[in-house]
Amino acid sequence: MAVSRLNGLVEGDKIRVFSAGREIDGQGVFIRVENNFLVWVDNFANINVTSLDTISVRKVS
Repeated sequence: MAVSRLNGLVEGDKIRVFSAGREIDGQGVFIRVENNFLVWVDNFANINVTSLDTISVRKVS
């Protein structure tokens, strides 16, 4: 099941992804949440699938 929202994020929002308080992979664009994984695109146009168990996500304003 795909979910297009995560804590108020919607598809296309710019995000920063952190693990253990450190930024990983820089900034990117939120796509969706699917089976407890964050699907997002980084600034190098790579599609990333990252487990939500080990990260935190912050919206870039």
